[in-house]
Amino acid sequence: MKENLKIFQCSEDKYVDAKILPLSQKHLEEIELYWKPELNKNKCWDKDLEFSKYLHEKPSLKFYVLEYNLVAQGIIGLLPGRPSMLERGENLVYVAILTVAPWNRPDINNSPKYKGIGTTLITFAAIFSIHLGFEGKIGLHSVKTAENFYKRLDFLDLGNDINYKNYHYLELPTDDAKLLVLNSLLLDNLSN
Repeated sequence: MKENLKIFQCSEDKYVDAKILPLSQKHLEEIELYWKPELNKNKCWDKDLEFSKYLHEKPSLKFYVLEYNLVAQGIIGLLPGRPSMLERGENLVYVAILTVAPWNRPDINNSPKYKGIGTTLITFAAIFSIHLGFEGKIGLHSVKTAENFYKRLDFLDLGNDINYKNYHYLELPTDDAKLLVLNSLLLDNLSN
């Protein structure tokens, strides 16, 4: 599976190769020391996330980190084999969490260090889904502030889910997932 993906380094105005790695103890420590104080200060939706709790309580949840320059820039948690709401009888990869380092968020930092973290992690989820035989299908529940981001990536909004904090449930259909992956490959080829 592709482990190197591109993100945009704003200060240099260029794309750089970031790595996708499994979440490690080092990453958990980074989150506690560097992410959480900023997330708390800005009252972000993910300010109280306890990744170590997820690791112990949900062993089927696979966490991956997008890392650049040995620093975690974003995190995604994936649950493979969940049922699709859009394509009945089909399975998908459920994105249980996607979060980006505070220094990369335009709503916190007027000059983010890196851009494309969320898109890169969603692309990785689509690739992950393809490798599992789910044709790139992804589903997730979105916090209100992220709904437009997912819609720009062509996720379909299937409405509020009263069983999950009344968040909107969204899915990325197969064709749109494959297009997302192809765009990533094109970007990779153009920036080399």
